[in-house]
Amino acid sequence: EVPMDPSQDRGLGICLFRKDELQYDTPIEVDDVLKILKEFLRDFDKLRDDGPPKEILDIRDNSKDGEYWEAMTHVIPERTLKLWDALGAALLEYHKVLTRRAELLSEATILQKQNS
Repeated sequence: EVPMDPSQDRGLGICLFRKDELQYDTPIEVDDVLKILKEFLRDFDKLRDDGPPKEILDIRDNSKDGEYWEAMTHVIPERTLKLWDALGAALLEYHKVLTRRAELLSEATILQKQNS
């Protein structure tokens, strides 16, 4: 049974409403769930937080935003980026070598079978 009073909730996180917020004195029937959800969602917009008040948003100093985002483009040093590019190119070459080696190994296996 779902606890209707937060004091009865034993840490299960099941209690969604306090007892004084419930409009139903009897246990909720399965057929009533959809109606209750629709009623809750109708009032849901009233419960939503619209964020900080407009006055606070207007007070925010955004004069240094451009500098911040420009600095973010240089978070990884140029030297590191060049190293990663070189490593990427080397890994592609290594992959080509391994692929060719696998092809040659297959050919060698076929030739061994033919020879035997």
